[in-house]
Amino acid sequence: MGSLTGKTAVIVGASGEENIGVAIARKLASEGANVVVSARRREPLEALANEIGGLAVACDVTDEAQIEALFFSAINTYGSVDIAVFSAGVYSSVLIAELTAEDARPTLEVSFIGALLFFKHAAAVMSEGGSVMVVSSLTARLPGPTLSVYSGARAGIDYAIKVAAQEYQGQKIRFNSIAAGLIETDMTGPLFEVEPIIAAHVAETPAGRMGTLNDMAEAALFFADGARSGFINGQILDLAGGQQTGHLPRF
Repeated sequence: MGSLTGKTAVIVGASGEENIGVAIARKLASEGANVVVSARRREPLEALANEIGGLAVACDVTDEAQIEALFFSAINTYGSVDIAVFSAGVYSSVLIAELTAEDARPTLEVSFIGALLFFKHAAAVMSEGGSVMVVSSLTARLPGPTLSVYSGARAGIDYAIKVAAQEYQGQKIRFNSIAAGLIETDMTGPLFEVEPIIAAHVAETPAGRMGTLNDMAEAALFFADGARSGFINGQILDLAGGQQTGHLPRF
């Protein structure tokens, strides 16, 4: 019997072969949770849901009605929602001197506005309290060229969790963030094939290694389980091996 048996988790951003949302879904399911996986693409969601015995619900987080429907589906299937994980994101890399509003909007719509609306609808169905978390980024702490939009959106939602913790204290809902360093995923995989990039990151990381998907999944399990983290709220967990104490590599 796992530590999350009887709990229901909703995870947005859980499509692909190897990504953070997928790893978290597998970890929470292995601890006994009912897991609802969501993203825009239904086919990989169905495969993951079949693997972990969960529910797949397609959702575009730029559409508030779809976010609301996602949580209604979870309630209708499992009766409650106890854990909600926002792992969706859009990467934007552009110099400020070349930036247009069109460059900025997709990232802000997903990583900031979408996350806030996810908080809203998660909390609306957590009548018995719960844990809401967002996957953020080391770059919200450490600046780097071309990252103004991407990092700004992450930094904004990292602050918003503190506001949410205040606003929802009466419902006993905890809001926390996992600020990840560079983790190998479907999206970042090509970077891991360039040895100088990885060596430069390891050189800036006191732990002496790169983070893994399992590191992320264990951190999410920690926040999901009230017995482990019930007194932690409005917190940003730096999952970067200590790299957050220094700076991003210079290329």
